Amino acid sequence: MSYSGGTSDGSDRDREGNGGTHIDVRGDGRSRIKVAGRDITTTYFVSASSAALAALVGLVVLLGVWQPWKEAASVGERKPAIGAGPSGGSAAKPEPHQEPPSVGEDAKESEEPEISPSPSPSATPTPTPDPPDPVDVAFASVGVGTCLNVYDAGWGKLNQDRPSAVDCGANFAFSKVTMVTASASNCPQGGGQRGWGHVNANGSAVALCLDRMFVAGQCFPATLSKQADGSLHGEGRLFSVWGCDRTQVPRGQNAIMAITAVLSGGSCPQRQDRQTLSWQVFNGARKVCAVQMTH
Repeated sequence: MSYSGGTSDGSDRDREGNGGTHIDVRGDGRSRIKVAGRDITTTYFVSASSAALAALVGLVVLLGVWQPWKEAASVGERKPAIGAGPSGGSAAKPEPHQEPPSVGEDAKESEEPEISPSPSPSATPTPTPDPPDPVDVAFASVGVGTCLNVYDAGWGKLNQDRPSAVDCGANFAFSKVTMVTASASNCPQGGGQRGWGHVNANGSAVALCLDRMFVAGQCFPATLSKQADGSLHGEGRLFSVWGCDRTQVPRGQNAIMAITAVLSGGSCPQRQDRQTLSWQVFNGARKVCAVQMTH
């Protein structure tokens, strides 16, 4: 028995051709099957039932019609080459898979950094300046021509610790400012003159140059010595003011002298009962005439 199947395109080829399916069943119990140009030889038994033979023939027919090897080849042809797109062009490179950011990173990027509010600067209290030193103020308040109640108390020390301006016509006006300078060494040091220096709280220095204001009736201490001819010679503390009624004098002194006149020239008036002595003051510009007080 023989069966010949057509090719997949519907054309028939001869028995020795390359296409189609050909089954040749021989009476010797062997069969020859040619599928797509390939020989398949099988053995059958004549005694097989007609049903078995029919099933075998149906299987062969099914293989001839289905032809799964052609479908596999067709699938292989349709498989796109690596890197080629469906239309022959290059396939678009897939975007790399990006890992979603972690929750912590998202929070860091999306959240604004928390800025602690700067504390309001507290107002710095303005330091209250120390009140000015009253002695500094007193020295700064006097100028040239100011009269003071200042004098030498008798031991080289002034009777005041600060200047105090007074009326120049008052009986207690004992000195007058003739110059204001930075150092007492700049002041004249003759008879009846003195420098009064002071250092301010800020370290600066000031000095007042003073002239003694001599008035008849005032007294001052002195040291008297008798000369060979019986006359007296005395060294007076001319910047000092001493009580005329006092009985004691500063140490080193032995007399109290009372001023009788202040002259700009000429000789001092003499008295019959006591010798009158004179002293040059203000670098010879004036002369002080005085007699010894007796008690």
